[in-house]
Amino acid sequence: MIFSFWWLLLVPPVAAGAAELTAFTHVTVIPMDGERVIEDQTVLVEGDKIIAMGRTGTVPIPEGGRTVEGTGKFLIPGLSDMHAHIGSHARTEDSDRDKALAENQLLLYAATGVTLLRDPAGSPAHFEYRERLNEGDWIGPDLFFTSPIHEGADAVWEFSTKVTDPEAVEPLIAGYAGAGYQGVKIYHTLSRPVYDAMIDSANRHGLPVIGHVPFSVGIEYALASRQYSVEHLRGYDFDGVRPEALEVDGGRNAERFGSWMSMTEARMDELIEQTVATRTWNCPTLAVNRYLFDAEAREDIARHPDFPLVHPALRKRIVESERLDAIFSPASKAALRDALPRQQAFIARLARAGGNLLIGTDSIVSAYIPGFTPIDEMLAFAESGLGNYEVLRIATVSAAESMGIAERMGTVNVGKQANLVLLDADPLEDLHHLRSIDGVMIRGHWLPARELRERLESMAESWESG
Repeated sequence: MIFSFWWLLLVPPVAAGAAELTAFTHVTVIPMDGERVIEDQTVLVEGDKIIAMGRTGTVPIPEGGRTVEGTGKFLIPGLSDMHAHIGSHARTEDSDRDKALAENQLLLYAATGVTLLRDPAGSPAHFEYRERLNEGDWIGPDLFFTSPIHEGADAVWEFSTKVTDPEAVEPLIAGYAGAGYQGVKIYHTLSRPVYDAMIDSANRHGLPVIGHVPFSVGIEYALASRQYSVEHLRGYDFDGVRPEALEVDGGRNAERFGSWMSMTEARMDELIEQTVATRTWNCPTLAVNRYLFDAEAREDIARHPDFPLVHPALRKRIVESERLDAIFSPASKAALRDALPRQQAFIARLARAGGNLLIGTDSIVSAYIPGFTPIDEMLAFAESGLGNYEVLRIATVSAAESMGIAERMGTVNVGKQANLVLLDADPLEDLHHLRSIDGVMIRGHWLPARELRERLESMAESWESG
Protein backbone atom coordinates (compact mmCIF):
# COMPACT_ATOMS: atom_id res chain seq x y z
CA MET A 1 0.00 0.00 0.00
CA ILE A 2 1.36 3.41 -1.00
CA PHE A 3 -0.05 6.18 1.15
CA SER A 4 -0.78 9.59 -0.33
CA PHE A 5 -0.19 11.37 2.99
CA TRP A 6 -2.86 13.87 2.02
CA TRP A 7 -3.13 14.81 5.68
CA LEU A 8 0.16 16.72 5.39
CA LEU A 9 -1.93 19.46 3.84
CA LEU A 10 -3.59 19.86 7.23
CA VAL A 11 -0.32 20.76 9.00
CA PRO A 12 -0.44 24.52 9.63
CA PRO A 13 2.42 26.54 8.14
CA VAL A 14 4.92 28.33 10.31
CA ALA A 15 3.53 31.67 11.44
CA ALA A 16 4.25 34.47 9.00
CA GLY A 17 6.53 37.33 9.98
CA ALA A 18 9.85 38.93 9.15
CA ALA A 19 12.05 36.21 7.66
CA GLU A 20 15.17 35.54 9.71
CA LEU A 21 18.46 35.39 7.82
CA THR A 22 21.24 33.20 9.22
CA ALA A 23 24.59 32.21 7.72
CA PHE A 24 26.62 29.32 9.11
CA THR A 25 30.21 29.93 7.96
CA HIS A 26 33.35 27.76 7.85
CA VAL A 27 31.27 24.80 9.00
CA THR A 28 31.71 21.13 8.14
CA VAL A 29 28.42 19.84 6.73
CA ILE A 30 27.25 16.24 7.05
CA PRO A 31 24.33 16.53 4.61
CA MET A 32 23.08 12.90 4.94
CA ASP A 33 22.25 12.76 1.22
CA GLY A 34 25.07 10.25 0.90
CA GLU A 35 28.01 9.08 2.98
CA ARG A 36 30.04 12.26 2.59
CA VAL A 37 31.39 15.19 4.59
CA ILE A 38 31.76 18.69 3.07
CA GLU A 39 34.30 20.97 4.76
CA ASP A 40 34.48 24.77 5.07
CA GLN A 41 30.94 25.51 3.94
CA THR A 42 28.63 28.48 4.23
CA VAL A 43 24.99 27.47 4.68
CA LEU A 44 22.56 30.34 4.19
CA VAL A 45 19.08 30.17 5.71
CA GLU A 46 16.26 32.60 5.02
CA GLY A 47 12.96 32.13 6.78
CA ASP A 48 12.56 28.41 7.33
CA LYS A 49 14.49 27.29 4.21
CA ILE A 50 18.10 26.65 3.24
CA ILE A 51 18.55 28.97 0.26
CA ALA A 52 22.26 28.53 -0.54
CA MET A 53 25.25 26.35 0.32
CA GLY A 54 28.81 26.40 -0.92
CA ARG A 55 32.43 26.85 0.02
CA THR A 56 32.90 29.76 2.41
CA GLY A 57 33.81 32.85 0.42
CA THR A 58 31.77 31.84 -2.60
CA VAL A 59 28.30 32.34 -1.10
CA PRO A 60 27.27 36.01 -0.79
CA ILE A 61 25.89 36.85 2.64
CA PRO A 62 23.28 39.65 2.61
CA GLU A 63 23.57 42.42 5.17
CA GLY A 64 21.42 42.45 8.23
CA GLY A 65 21.53 38.76 8.99
CA ARG A 66 23.08 36.66 11.73
CA THR A 67 26.39 34.89 11.24
CA VAL A 68 27.13 31.71 13.17
CA GLU A 69 30.82 30.88 13.16
CA GLY A 70 31.23 27.18 12.44
CA THR A 71 34.99 26.64 12.43
CA GLY A 72 35.67 23.21 13.91
CA LYS A 73 31.93 22.48 14.14
CA PHE A 74 29.64 20.04 12.33
CA LEU A 75 26.20 20.79 10.88
CA ILE A 76 23.73 17.90 10.58
CA PRO A 77 19.98 17.55 9.98
CA GLY A 78 17.80 17.57 13.08
CA LEU A 79 17.26 14.24 14.83
CA SER A 80 13.96 12.44 15.38
CA ASP A 81 12.01 10.51 17.97
CA MET A 82 9.38 8.52 16.13
CA HIS A 83 7.72 7.06 19.23
CA ALA A 84 7.24 9.76 21.86
CA HIS A 85 4.27 10.49 24.10
CA ILE A 86 3.63 14.21 24.59
CA GLY A 87 1.54 15.48 27.48
CA SER A 88 -0.03 13.19 30.03
CA HIS A 89 -0.24 9.75 28.45
CA ALA A 90 -3.18 9.03 30.74
CA ARG A 91 -5.00 12.19 29.54
CA THR A 92 -5.85 13.50 32.99
CA GLU A 93 -8.48 16.13 33.63
CA ASP A 94 -5.77 18.61 34.72
CA SER A 95 -5.41 20.28 31.33
CA ASP A 96 -3.18 23.10 32.64
CA ARG A 97 -0.73 20.61 34.07
CA ASP A 98 -0.84 18.57 30.86
CA LYS A 99 -0.03 21.67 28.80
CA ALA A 100 2.86 22.55 31.10
CA LEU A 101 4.17 19.00 30.85
CA ALA A 102 3.89 19.04 27.04
CA GLU A 103 5.62 22.42 26.77
CA ASN A 104 8.48 21.14 28.93
CA GLN A 105 8.83 17.92 26.96
CA LEU A 106 8.93 19.70 23.63
CA LEU A 107 11.55 22.18 24.84
CA LEU A 108 13.67 19.32 26.19
CA TYR A 109 13.53 17.67 22.79
CA ALA A 110 14.60 20.90 21.07
CA ALA A 111 17.49 21.33 23.49
CA THR A 112 18.81 17.89 22.59
CA GLY A 113 18.70 18.29 18.82
CA VAL A 114 15.38 16.59 18.08
CA THR A 115 13.41 18.48 15.44
CA LEU A 116 10.88 15.81 14.35
CA LEU A 117 8.48 13.94 16.64
CA ARG A 118 5.77 11.35 16.10
CA ASP A 119 3.34 10.68 18.94
CA PRO A 120 1.60 7.33 18.32
CA ALA A 121 -1.17 8.05 20.81
CA GLY A 122 -2.61 11.43 19.93
CA SER A 123 -5.51 13.29 21.49
CA PRO A 124 -7.53 16.45 20.78
CA ALA A 125 -4.99 18.35 22.92
CA HIS A 126 -2.28 17.60 20.37
CA PHE A 127 -3.85 19.96 17.86
CA GLU A 128 -3.34 22.78 20.36
CA TYR A 129 0.25 21.66 21.04
CA ARG A 130 1.03 21.76 17.32
CA GLU A 131 -0.63 25.15 16.91
CA ARG A 132 1.42 26.59 19.77
CA LEU A 133 4.61 25.28 18.14
CA ASN A 134 3.73 26.64 14.73
CA GLU A 135 2.71 30.02 16.13
CA GLY A 136 6.01 30.29 18.02
CA ASP A 137 4.40 30.29 21.48
CA TRP A 138 6.31 27.10 22.32
CA ILE A 139 9.71 25.86 21.18
CA GLY A 140 9.92 22.30 19.96
CA PRO A 141 10.08 19.88 17.03
CA ASP A 142 7.67 19.46 14.16
CA LEU A 143 4.92 17.38 15.76
CA PHE A 144 3.04 14.56 14.03
CA PHE A 145 0.53 12.35 15.84
CA THR A 146 -1.83 9.47 15.25
CA SER A 147 -5.28 8.73 16.60
CA PRO A 148 -5.72 7.58 20.20
CA ILE A 149 -4.88 3.94 20.96
CA HIS A 150 -7.44 1.32 19.92
CA GLU A 151 -7.84 -1.82 22.01
CA GLY A 152 -10.14 -4.80 22.22
CA ALA A 153 -12.26 -6.29 24.98
CA ASP A 154 -9.27 -6.91 27.29
CA ALA A 155 -7.95 -3.35 27.18
CA VAL A 156 -4.61 -2.67 28.86
CA TRP A 157 -5.02 1.11 29.21
CA GLU A 158 -8.10 2.71 30.68
CA PHE A 159 -7.73 5.80 28.49
CA SER A 160 -7.69 3.90 25.19
CA THR A 161 -10.61 3.60 22.75
CA LYS A 162 -12.14 0.13 23.02
CA VAL A 163 -13.39 -1.30 19.71
CA THR A 164 -15.01 -4.74 19.57
CA ASP A 165 -17.42 -4.34 16.64
CA PRO A 166 -15.97 -4.13 13.09
CA GLU A 167 -18.99 -2.07 12.06
CA ALA A 168 -17.86 0.69 14.44
CA VAL A 169 -14.51 1.13 12.70
CA GLU A 170 -15.39 3.11 9.57
CA PRO A 171 -17.03 6.07 11.40
CA LEU A 172 -14.04 6.23 13.75
CA ILE A 173 -11.43 6.28 10.99
CA ALA A 174 -13.43 8.74 8.87
CA GLY A 175 -13.58 11.03 11.89
CA TYR A 176 -9.84 10.84 12.44
CA ALA A 177 -9.14 11.60 8.79
CA GLY A 178 -11.49 14.54 8.84
CA ALA A 179 -10.00 15.94 12.04
CA GLY A 180 -6.44 15.74 10.74
CA TYR A 181 -4.89 12.90 12.71
CA GLN A 182 -1.89 11.48 10.87
CA GLY A 183 -2.31 7.77 11.39
CA VAL A 184 -4.23 5.10 13.29
CA LYS A 185 -2.77 3.49 16.41
CA ILE A 186 -3.62 -0.13 17.25
CA TYR A 187 -2.77 -2.34 20.23
CA HIS A 188 -2.29 -6.03 20.80
CA THR A 189 -5.77 -6.72 22.23
CA LEU A 190 -7.74 -6.10 19.01
CA SER A 191 -9.64 -9.01 17.47
CA ARG A 192 -8.78 -10.06 13.92
CA PRO A 193 -12.14 -8.88 12.46
CA VAL A 194 -11.63 -5.43 13.99
CA TYR A 195 -8.00 -5.41 12.82
CA ASP A 196 -9.08 -6.21 9.26
CA ALA A 197 -11.67 -3.44 9.38
CA MET A 198 -9.04 -0.99 10.70
CA ILE A 199 -6.62 -1.81 7.89
CA ASP A 200 -9.32 -1.57 5.20
CA SER A 201 -10.79 1.69 6.46
CA ALA A 202 -7.42 3.35 7.07
CA ASN A 203 -6.32 2.42 3.55
CA ARG A 204 -9.45 4.04 2.11
CA HIS A 205 -8.74 7.24 4.02
CA GLY A 206 -5.00 7.29 3.28
CA LEU A 207 -3.95 6.88 6.91
CA PRO A 208 -1.06 4.58 7.92
CA VAL A 209 -1.77 1.98 10.63
CA ILE A 210 0.95 1.72 13.26
CA GLY A 211 1.33 0.01 16.61
CA HIS A 212 1.50 -3.40 18.22
CA VAL A 213 0.62 -6.49 16.24
CA PRO A 214 -2.50 -7.94 17.90
CA PHE A 215 -2.10 -11.37 19.51
CA SER A 216 -5.01 -12.65 17.42
CA VAL A 217 -3.29 -11.53 14.21
CA GLY A 218 0.38 -12.52 14.36
CA ILE A 219 3.33 -11.01 12.56
CA GLU A 220 2.96 -12.82 9.23
CA TYR A 221 -0.68 -11.74 8.83
CA ALA A 222 0.22 -8.18 9.85
CA LEU A 223 2.98 -8.01 7.26
CA ALA A 224 0.70 -9.44 4.57
CA SER A 225 -1.93 -6.86 5.56
CA ARG A 226 0.62 -4.08 5.00
CA GLN A 227 0.51 -2.71 8.53
CA TYR A 228 2.59 0.41 8.01
CA SER A 229 4.76 0.33 11.14
CA VAL A 230 5.40 -2.18 13.93
CA GLU A 231 6.32 -0.63 17.30
CA HIS A 232 8.69 -2.22 19.87
CA LEU A 233 9.03 -5.35 17.68
CA ARG A 234 5.64 -6.33 19.17
CA GLY A 235 4.60 -9.18 16.92
CA TYR A 236 8.00 -10.64 16.20
CA ASP A 237 8.38 -11.17 19.94
CA PHE A 238 5.50 -13.64 20.27
CA ASP A 239 5.98 -15.52 17.00
CA GLY A 240 5.41 -19.21 17.70
CA VAL A 241 4.15 -18.68 21.27
CA ARG A 242 1.19 -20.77 22.44
CA PRO A 243 -2.07 -18.75 22.31
CA GLU A 244 -2.75 -19.72 25.93
CA ALA A 245 0.48 -18.03 27.03
CA LEU A 246 -0.66 -14.77 25.50
CA GLU A 247 -3.77 -14.83 27.67
CA VAL A 248 -1.72 -14.81 30.89
CA ASP A 249 -0.76 -11.39 32.34
CA GLY A 250 -1.62 -9.75 29.04
CA GLY A 251 1.19 -11.69 27.43
CA ARG A 252 3.79 -10.15 29.77
CA ASN A 253 5.33 -13.48 30.74
CA ALA A 254 8.60 -15.29 30.29
CA GLU A 255 7.29 -17.66 27.63
CA ARG A 256 6.24 -14.77 25.41
CA PHE A 257 9.50 -12.80 25.75
CA GLY A 258 11.52 -15.99 25.62
CA SER A 259 10.28 -16.54 22.07
CA TRP A 260 13.33 -14.63 20.87
CA MET A 261 15.54 -17.37 22.29
CA SER A 262 13.57 -20.14 20.58
CA MET A 263 13.37 -18.37 17.20
CA THR A 264 15.62 -20.26 14.79
CA GLU A 265 18.05 -18.52 12.46
CA ALA A 266 16.01 -19.71 9.51
CA ARG A 267 12.81 -18.30 10.98
CA MET A 268 14.48 -14.95 11.69
CA ASP A 269 15.70 -14.77 8.10
CA GLU A 270 12.20 -15.66 6.86
CA LEU A 271 10.56 -12.87 8.88
CA ILE A 272 13.20 -10.38 7.79
CA GLU A 273 12.64 -11.31 4.14
CA GLN A 274 8.88 -10.79 4.52
CA THR A 275 9.39 -7.48 6.34
CA VAL A 276 11.67 -6.12 3.63
CA ALA A 277 9.35 -7.33 0.87
CA THR A 278 6.36 -5.48 2.37
CA ARG A 279 8.46 -2.36 3.18
CA THR A 280 7.08 -2.41 6.72
CA TRP A 281 8.64 0.13 9.06
CA ASN A 282 9.96 -0.97 12.44
CA CYS A 283 10.47 1.29 15.46
CA PRO A 284 12.16 -1.14 17.90
CA THR A 285 12.65 1.12 20.98
CA LEU A 286 15.59 -1.09 21.96
CA ALA A 287 16.92 1.18 24.68
CA VAL A 288 13.61 1.35 26.51
CA ASN A 289 13.52 -2.44 26.79
CA ARG A 290 16.42 -2.18 29.19
CA TYR A 291 14.36 -0.09 31.59
CA LEU A 292 11.75 -2.82 31.72
CA PHE A 293 14.18 -5.17 33.46
CA ASP A 294 16.95 -2.92 34.82
CA ALA A 295 15.71 -1.05 37.91
CA GLU A 296 19.20 0.29 38.64
CA ALA A 297 19.31 2.00 35.24
CA ARG A 298 15.98 3.66 36.02
CA GLU A 299 17.30 4.86 39.37
CA ASP A 300 20.30 6.43 37.64
CA ILE A 301 17.95 8.72 35.73
CA ALA A 302 16.93 10.52 38.91
CA ARG A 303 20.60 11.30 39.54
CA HIS A 304 21.08 12.89 36.13
CA PRO A 305 22.35 16.50 36.55
CA ASP A 306 19.57 17.76 34.28
CA PHE A 307 16.81 15.93 36.15
CA PRO A 308 15.60 19.18 37.81
CA LEU A 309 14.83 20.54 34.32
CA VAL A 310 12.10 17.91 33.94
CA HIS A 311 8.53 18.83 34.88
CA PRO A 312 7.69 17.77 38.46
CA ALA A 313 4.83 15.52 37.30
CA LEU A 314 7.22 13.60 35.07
CA ARG A 315 9.93 13.51 37.75
CA LYS A 316 7.40 11.92 40.09
CA ARG A 317 6.47 9.39 37.44
CA ILE A 318 10.11 8.48 36.87
CA VAL A 319 10.92 8.17 40.58
CA GLU A 320 7.87 5.98 41.11
CA SER A 321 8.59 3.78 38.09
CA GLU A 322 8.89 0.72 40.29
CA ARG A 323 5.35 0.08 39.08
CA LEU A 324 7.13 -1.54 36.15
CA ASP A 325 8.46 -4.12 38.57
CA ALA A 326 4.90 -4.97 39.56
CA ILE A 327 3.85 -5.47 35.93
CA PHE A 328 6.74 -7.75 34.97
CA SER A 329 7.58 -10.80 37.07
CA PRO A 330 11.21 -11.71 37.85
CA ALA A 331 11.01 -14.49 35.26
CA SER A 332 9.65 -12.06 32.66
CA LYS A 333 12.42 -9.56 33.35
CA ALA A 334 15.02 -12.30 33.06
CA ALA A 335 13.54 -13.27 29.69
CA LEU A 336 13.60 -9.65 28.55
CA ARG A 337 17.26 -9.40 29.56
CA ASP A 338 18.15 -12.58 27.69
CA ALA A 339 16.15 -11.48 24.64
CA LEU A 340 17.88 -8.14 24.13
CA PRO A 341 20.93 -9.52 22.26
CA ARG A 342 18.61 -11.46 19.94
CA GLN A 343 16.59 -8.30 19.28
CA GLN A 344 19.82 -6.49 18.45
CA ALA A 345 20.80 -9.28 16.08
CA PHE A 346 17.40 -9.01 14.40
CA ILE A 347 17.83 -5.24 13.93
CA ALA A 348 21.32 -5.62 12.46
CA ARG A 349 20.19 -8.29 10.02
CA LEU A 350 17.08 -6.31 9.07
CA ALA A 351 19.25 -3.26 8.36
CA ARG A 352 21.68 -5.28 6.23
CA ALA A 353 18.72 -6.65 4.26
CA GLY A 354 17.47 -3.14 3.48
CA GLY A 355 14.64 -3.02 6.02
CA ASN A 356 12.99 0.22 7.14
CA LEU A 357 13.99 1.24 10.67
CA LEU A 358 13.17 4.20 12.92
CA ILE A 359 14.57 5.71 16.10
CA GLY A 360 11.98 5.87 18.91
CA THR A 361 12.07 5.87 22.70
CA ASP A 362 8.54 5.44 24.10
CA SER A 363 9.16 8.33 26.46
CA ILE A 364 7.49 9.14 28.82
CA VAL A 365 6.18 5.64 29.42
CA SER A 366 9.21 3.83 30.77
CA ALA A 367 11.02 6.38 32.89
CA TYR A 368 12.71 8.13 30.01
CA ILE A 369 13.69 11.80 30.19
CA PRO A 370 12.28 13.26 26.96
CA GLY A 371 14.91 14.34 24.49
CA PHE A 372 17.89 12.87 26.30
CA THR A 373 17.09 9.40 25.06
CA PRO A 374 16.92 9.26 21.24
CA ILE A 375 20.72 9.26 21.40
CA ASP A 376 20.53 6.30 23.79
CA GLU A 377 18.47 4.50 21.16
CA MET A 378 20.95 5.40 18.46
CA LEU A 379 23.76 4.01 20.60
CA ALA A 380 21.76 0.81 21.07
CA PHE A 381 21.53 0.51 17.28
CA ALA A 382 25.29 1.00 17.02
CA GLU A 383 25.85 -1.65 19.67
CA SER A 384 23.72 -3.95 17.52
CA GLY A 385 26.32 -3.67 14.76
CA LEU A 386 25.13 -0.76 12.62
CA GLY A 387 27.67 1.83 11.49
CA ASN A 388 27.51 5.41 12.74
CA TYR A 389 26.47 6.81 9.37
CA GLU A 390 23.75 4.18 9.03
CA VAL A 391 22.38 5.01 12.49
CA LEU A 392 22.46 8.74 11.82
CA ARG A 393 20.66 8.20 8.52
CA ILE A 394 17.88 6.29 10.30
CA ALA A 395 17.49 9.18 12.76
CA THR A 396 17.22 11.78 9.99
CA VAL A 397 16.49 10.63 6.44
CA SER A 398 14.47 7.53 7.33
CA ALA A 399 12.28 9.46 9.76
CA ALA A 400 11.37 11.95 7.04
CA GLU A 401 10.78 9.17 4.51
CA SER A 402 8.45 7.33 6.88
CA MET A 403 6.28 10.45 7.23
CA GLY A 404 6.23 11.20 3.51
CA ILE A 405 8.13 14.48 3.96
CA ALA A 406 11.59 13.58 2.63
CA GLU A 407 11.25 16.18 -0.11
CA ARG A 408 11.40 18.92 2.54
CA MET A 409 13.18 17.41 5.57
CA GLY A 410 15.89 14.98 6.57
CA THR A 411 18.99 16.33 4.78
CA VAL A 412 21.07 19.52 4.63
CA ASN A 413 20.39 20.65 1.07
CA VAL A 414 19.24 23.81 -0.67
CA GLY A 415 15.46 24.03 -0.61
CA LYS A 416 15.05 21.89 2.51
CA GLN A 417 13.46 23.10 5.72
CA ALA A 418 16.12 24.45 8.06
CA ASN A 419 15.90 21.92 10.89
CA LEU A 420 19.57 21.69 11.84
CA VAL A 421 21.91 20.82 14.70
CA LEU A 422 25.36 22.38 15.15
CA LEU A 423 27.79 20.11 17.01
CA ASP A 424 31.20 20.70 18.55
CA ALA A 425 32.51 17.30 17.41
CA ASP A 426 32.05 14.80 14.59
CA PRO A 427 29.13 12.37 15.21
CA LEU A 428 30.37 10.02 12.48
CA GLU A 429 33.49 9.52 14.54
CA ASP A 430 31.54 8.89 17.75
CA LEU A 431 27.75 9.04 18.22
CA HIS A 432 28.31 10.32 21.77
CA HIS A 433 29.32 13.59 20.10
CA LEU A 434 25.61 14.14 19.38
CA ARG A 435 25.43 15.38 22.96
CA SER A 436 27.96 18.18 22.27
CA ILE A 437 25.38 20.62 20.94
CA ASP A 438 26.37 24.21 20.15
CA GLY A 439 22.89 25.13 18.99
CA VAL A 440 19.74 23.99 17.21
CA MET A 441 17.79 25.52 14.34
CA ILE A 442 14.08 24.68 14.14
CA ARG A 443 12.11 25.90 11.13
CA GLY A 444 14.81 28.52 10.50
CA HIS A 445 14.88 29.86 14.06
CA TRP A 446 18.39 29.70 15.57
CA LEU A 447 18.56 28.66 19.23
CA PRO A 448 22.03 28.62 20.82
CA ALA A 449 22.50 25.88 23.41
CA ARG A 450 22.94 28.44 26.19
CA GLU A 451 19.60 30.06 25.32
CA LEU A 452 17.80 26.73 25.38
CA ARG A 453 19.40 25.96 28.73
CA GLU A 454 18.32 29.32 30.12
CA ARG A 455 14.76 28.72 28.96
CA LEU A 456 14.67 25.34 30.68
CA GLU A 457 16.12 26.78 33.88
CA SER A 458 13.60 29.61 33.83
CA MET A 459 10.83 27.08 33.37
CA ALA A 460 12.12 25.08 36.34
CA GLU A 461 12.25 28.24 38.49
CA SER A 462 8.61 28.94 37.65
CA TRP A 463 7.64 25.51 39.01
CA GLU A 464 9.45 26.19 42.26
CA SER A 465 7.71 29.54 42.66
CA GLY A 466 4.33 27.92 42.04
